[in-house]
Amino acid sequence: MKYLSFCLVSVISFVLSSGSVKTDLPSSGYHPGETIPDIALTDLEGNWRNLHDYKGKKVVVSFWATYHAQSRANNVQLYNYLQNRDSDVEFVSVVFDENRNVVEKTLMLDRLENMSQFYEISGTGSEIYKKFRLNERFRNYLIDENGVIIAMNITPEDLKTIL
Repeated sequence: MKYLSFCLVSVISFVLSSGSVKTDLPSSGYHPGETIPDIALTDLEGNWRNLHDYKGKKVVVSFWATYHAQSRANNVQLYNYLQNRDSDVEFVSVVFDENRNVVEKTLMLDRLENMSQFYEISGTGSEIYKKFRLNERFRNYLIDENGVIIAMNITPEDLKTIL
């Protein structure tokens, strides 16, 4: 009986402690220092463009959705900051929504209709959504001229410091 109690306590301790193991990087998406994968982007008119077409330029890629207030606000702030600054940084915005009318109205309300806006009609079912594991949260990336991620989840204040 003592042996069984000891084994049971050992197993429970192991199970409880295994959940507290920390790693340096979260286990989702892509991170600074890694090369961002090439993804095919579709604009609202149905034209295709690859993310690697921007190689040779610094790029901010913003993933967001109309229904997600924080990601939408971050998208607008980054866009406005880059538009109001003489910057050599391209802005690429990718919205994940299944309702095109909602996307178009949101872009108009946010005054973003003249930017590099790309649309994932499959929403959360999109391959890009899955590849970047955005189910954990929407994020943005600053990418250097070689396609390497410099930073993620940046704000305009971060851009002031980094650039």
